[in-house]
Amino acid sequence: MKDLIILLIINGGFIAGYLLFLALGKHKNSNGAAKKAESGLIISSLQKYWFSITEPFVKLFVKIGITPNTITIFAVFISITAGILFAYGLWGIAGWIMIAGGVFDLFDGRVARATNNVTKGGAYLDSVLDRYSDGAILGGLAWVFKDSWLLFFIILCFIGFYSVSYTKARAEASGVKCDVGTFQRPERIFSLGLSAIFSPILSYYMNWETPILIYLVIIVLGMGTIATSIYRIIYTFKKL
Repeated sequence: MKDLIILLIINGGFIAGYLLFLALGKHKNSNGAAKKAESGLIISSLQKYWFSITEPFVKLFVKIGITPNTITIFAVFISITAGILFAYGLWGIAGWIMIAGGVFDLFDGRVARATNNVTKGGAYLDSVLDRYSDGAILGGLAWVFKDSWLLFFIILCFIGFYSVSYTKARAEASGVKCDVGTFQRPERIFSLGLSAIFSPILSYYMNWETPILIYLVIIVLGMGTIATSIYRIIYTFKKL
């Protein structure tokens, strides 16, 4: 019950802050960082709110001289921690840690742009280490659901997460810009993290032992990422 109260306070604070953000009309202001990470599934105002509350951290990293590559590497360790927490079924804290890892993954690019330190090497490192982060998260979920039928959809997520990124990379290597489709990384992190954050609360009040939200999101992500990668294959093949 104590853990649930803490989770309610954290979630409530986040939601209250977002509602205040909307009430003050700050979501109408342009946010260049948010546009660079724009997601088709996450509403624009929520993206702007997220970038607004994390901007002080970007300024702090720039001020104390933390490099983008250091942030990239640290983000992987955060995701590994989230994967371990998922493996133990600690949904709420795992969800917040997972989103924290996703936030750090965005910090590296924002710090790089703020310091005019955008490099091909940094972009390469970020892209490669993202795959390790995804593997850590899905590995934790595969462990906790190893005896469940949901494991099939987790395997689909493994295939889909990697193929969505790979089909885009190969298309761009062939000279085709391939930003089509949904279920890109920010959307995956947000949806899975959010489902984990709210699952303990829903399970407690609905008296459900099964984390329904996590089941639902994993099924959608498994099928959605596979569909997106197939769509990108067809799209790229027509352009070549």
